[in-house]
Order: sequence, then structure tokens, then C-alpha cells
Amino acid sequence: MQHKIFTRLTITCFFLLVCLTGGFSMAQPVPAPDSVKDCTLKLDGIHQAVSCLETLTPIPPVAVASCGAAVTLSYEDQYYNLGCSVSGFQGYFALSHWAVSKIKGDGGVDVTGAPNSILVEGANNASVLVTPESEASFRIAIPAYGFVSFDWSYIGGSNLLDQAFWIDINGERTDELHANNTAGNFFFGPLEAGDILALNAASSVEGFKVELANFEFHSNAMGVIERRWEATDEAGHQGSFTQWVSINKPELSQVTFPANFDGFEYPVLGRSDSIDPEWTGFPVIDGDGLLSTSEDQFPLIGSNTPFDLTWKDESIFDNGQCITFREWTVTDRCGNNVLQHTQIIKFQGGCPDAAEPLPFGQQNMPGAPSNPGPIDLGPAVSSTQITPVTMESVRPKGLPENWYRPGD
Repeated sequence: MQHKIFTRLTITCFFLLVCLTGGFSMAQPVPAPDSVKDCTLKLDGIHQAVSCLETLTPIPPVAVASCGAAVTLSYEDQYYNLGCSVSGFQGYFALSHWAVSKIKGDGGVDVTGAPNSILVEGANNASVLVTPESEASFRIAIPAYGFVSFDWSYIGGSNLLDQAFWIDINGERTDELHANNTAGNFFFGPLEAGDILALNAASSVEGFKVELANFEFHSNAMGVIERRWEATDEAGHQGSFTQWVSINKPELSQVTFPANFDGFEYPVLGRSDSIDPEWTGFPVIDGDGLLSTSEDQFPLIGSNTPFDLTWKDESIFDNGQCITFREWTVTDRCGNNVLQHTQIIKFQGGCPDAAEPLPFGQQNMPGAPSNPGPIDLGPAVSSTQITPVTMESVRPKGLPENWYRPGD
């Protein structure tokens, strides 16, 4: 389900006055060796979202060193497969990936202490176990743009006095336990990468349990990279920044089908031509929807998209020509949305047999083999070819082959 690799990038930069917005940053005050003031090293950056068909280029955070020292940056990656959606507390949302801390009196969290209360996994759900006279906050950063939903229910005594359970997003309460609300269905979104989802609980002398079930995270991201940036300046001061890189699937509307060979869009095929899709075209994913621009086109077959491709041919012989109606069907496994299109292919002289196909434009070269004369096939002939598009990985182009291994 997940595969950890280590990628390091070293960048030397000097004090910058302008920094990017978004994400997390950590500043560590340290004594300056030649100054009476303290020095700080702070990282600030943005989260990325790239198509699974694009080349992934790291965007480093901005390092701000108040003492002006040169800074070295490096990063470490952890990849999580999200698929079409995440169901249950697994992968990125595994319980071990949630941070736990005590709740301070002002409603904030104390990251220096570990509470007694715990978050445990059951057969098909999870539970927040709150020990007597304790409080705890279980938090996780949202990895990509999407929606979160789950069911929760309070299990404990009838006395709710001093028993508290609430859910917040970025510190703002969105759902909570009270006398008339001891269970609920939490649904929130859209959430941005880096938003913090927190489950908070505080008990009296009794203690209680909250059961969590049917956890779902829906996103257009097929996977996400949790990239941990580390910075060190010349004096040894350190800072860190966590960046989330969403690997998004393309939209079904970006699929463009091959043109017709009907004498209008493209010429009618000659007697020695082949109607195999290798020569008459496969559907592609097109960034701008224009066939005239090929730099933003990516083959659908063999891509890392969750699209399945099938086609079916029906051929008839009419007035000296073979006319093939090729029905393309593209199915998006995320949501089962279907896109269909019929390509018209006309062939001079008769319907082709299985003779050796030649690239378009080379059929009339000297010495090129030719098919037999026109063959009247009579009634319509149907043939079906099914080519599944395997989702072997969600490795963007440009990364090493071992960036993600299928089945991990």
C-alpha cells in the first residue's frame, strides 16, 4: 500500500525577505555566535498538485534565516496510495499516523505531553478510549484537496456532565457531543492539503469511549507524497517543513478520440492500408482538447490513469467501400463514469483482412506488400477487442523506476 524512498535535494540559499504562503513552518530560536540577539531559521512553502502524467519537479520552501547565514535544504519522501478513495483507517489515515497530544486549558494542544487516552482500531472501525480524568487530541493533516466523512457514537454512562467529545477543523469546532447529540455523521469539505482534522475528548471521573466507523476520504488525488524538508544553516541551526504533493488523475473530459478516415477529416484509406488502431489512432488524454497541439497529449493505453479502454468494430461493404464503425468506450473506475465515441473508417475497395499492417503513408512505397482484391463480406461483421489499461503505479514521468512498486 505504501513504499518509502529517500530522495535528497541540496540547495544553498541566502536570507530572503519574501516567503510563500501556506503550509507549516517551524522556527527554532538559537543564540547568535557574534550577536546579542537570537537567530531563527524558518521554512515556509506551498503544497503541490500535479497530474499523474506530468513530470514531478520539487518546489522547495523558502528558508528565512534572520542572521543571514547560508542554508542547506534536503528532503525525504513518503508515498501513500489513495486510489479512487480511502475507506477505513488505513494507508495515510492509519491510526499510527495520527498525532496525539494533551489539551491545554485554552483549548490548544500541548505537544510535550502524551495523554493516557488512546485511539485504537477494531475489526471494521476505530475507537477513542478516554481514561478517567484525562483529555486528548488526535490530529492528522489532510493530504490533498477532498472530503472527509465518518460516523461517531458515544458509549458510556448516561451522565454527560464533564464528558466532552468534539471534532474540529483547523481549531474550529464543527461537531460535538451534548445531551441531544450523542452520535452523528460527520461530513466536511472541501478540505485543502495541510488542513488539520482533530478528534478531541475530555472525561470526568468515569471515562468513556467514542466509536468511529465508515471513515471515507474522497479526492481526485490517486496518491500523495508526504515530503519532509529539513534546513540547516552554517551555524548548525535547523528548521523543517512538511509539504504534501498530490498526484491527481486527469478528468474524463480530457479524453480525445481519434479522427475519422471518411474523406473529410482524414482521407479514405487505400487498399493496402490497415485499420488497426496502431495506424488509425488510439484515444489520448489531451490537456487543451486540440489535436493540432501534441505536446500536451498523453497515450491512454499504458498510462497510470484509472481509465479502462475497450473498442468494438462493425464493418459493412457498401458501394465499393468497406465502412468500419469503431465504438470506443472509456470507463473511469473512480465513479464508473463512461465516455463513448464512434470513429468512422472507410476503406477503398473492400474490407481488409489480417495482412501485414503498414504505417499510414508508406503503403504505396515500391515493394510494399498489398492485400488481395476487394472482398465482399456480405452482412455486417462485428469484432471486439478489449485492452484494459493497467494502473501499475502512479509514478509521474521523470522519477526513477523504483519510485513505487505495484503491490506495496
